[in-house]
Amino acid sequence: MSALLPVAVLSATLVALFGIVLPLLLLGPVMASRARPQPQQLLFAVVLLIPTIAIGSVFLAWWAVSWLESADAPSPVLIGVALVVAATVGLLVPLRVPTGTGGPFWLKPLLGLSAGILVPVAIMESITLGLHEVAAAAIGVIVLAVLVIVFRVIAKPLAARRQAKRLRASVERFGGQLVDVADEAWHLVDARGDANRILLRYNGVEDGKKLGAALLLKRDMEWVPVAKENESAVFELARSLNGHPTEAVLEQRQLGTPATLTLRIPGTTVLSIREGVADSLSWVEFIGKLELTDADKLLERQLQDEH
Repeated sequence: MSALLPVAVLSATLVALFGIVLPLLLLGPVMASRARPQPQQLLFAVVLLIPTIAIGSVFLAWWAVSWLESADAPSPVLIGVALVVAATVGLLVPLRVPTGTGGPFWLKPLLGLSAGILVPVAIMESITLGLHEVAAAAIGVIVLAVLVIVFRVIAKPLAARRQAKRLRASVERFGGQLVDVADEAWHLVDARGDANRILLRYNGVEDGKKLGAALLLKRDMEWVPVAKENESAVFELARSLNGHPTEAVLEQRQLGTPATLTLRIPGTTVLSIREGVADSLSWVEFIGKLELTDADKLLERQLQDEH
């Protein structure tokens, strides 16, 4: 089974290049920036990524065929191409993790490596047993499909556990006043932040429509409601979270884009509520759903929602 060495080495090389090094080189600077990446930046990175993978796949397939021929592997062309295709599919196939979350970073490279090794090995063994190349290739496709299904089954609970751990850490770390949506139709789906700011993402249902809202809580002693021409306006809410009238800022930079409502809540904390879709929230009704809470109560409700 000397052909196992080139299969393992080539699979590991492909996964390292296409699954780790190349994404870090092209997408690393974009993701590392504190500013939200622009669509043009992501599009440029993807445009570079696709032809690079295509050209690299051709080279790796040629290398695989040459090495497998020298190792006296059966049908080296079929096995070499299958190796590259299987590993690439393993790296690119979506794992269907819950919205707003991601599985462990090592899961996709592991799927790519597993597919790059097991699929060509299955094809080699099938040909060795006397099966036709077409039948062997079909077995390779079945092995790849089973691997994808298994990793999707594994990815969902891992991603949910990772999300819950991150959510708990972010909520407990935040030092300001926390706010929750006191409505069974709305559920917390993600939380990210530090001691000075936290972003809570909610999904909910209103009048049969699925809506989303992002609540940004920020510790800021100096914030005051200020209007900006053609961008935001200051108005008075008859009742805020502390039960008293308060001034708020409604910002919408362009018509047809999601708006953001910002107001101060008790203590040093400023609350900004951003729509998921333009003109989707009834601000008065939504603010009426909000209640002041603490980390324990917020996490307790989140645990109840999960069950």
